[in-house]
Amino acid sequence: MTTPPAPRQRWLDYLPAISLAVVLLGGAQAGGGYISQVKENARRAEDNTRRIDQLEKDARDGDKALTAMLSTLDTRTARIEVKLELIAPAKDKTP
Repeated sequence: MTTPPAPRQRWLDYLPAISLAVVLLGGAQAGGGYISQVKENARRAEDNTRRIDQLEKDARDGDKALTAMLSTLDTRTARIEVKLELIAPAKDKTP
């Protein structure tokens, strides 16, 4: 009489498929993290570019405003000098 072969454990039959699934899921998770990091870096770069453009625009507008303020200040200074000359004429500094 022959004895029937001993049944193998069932989970060992699926071990290669389980291993492959674990490797693929780990790769997908790592790839997803990398992709989200790339997207985050792209968003930051775009945000920084927008900020730089805004700062450059503000600097150009600030230069125009500064020029206008200096022109106004020069005009006021000239008016004050003329008024002072009318009120108190310049004295000769001859000894």
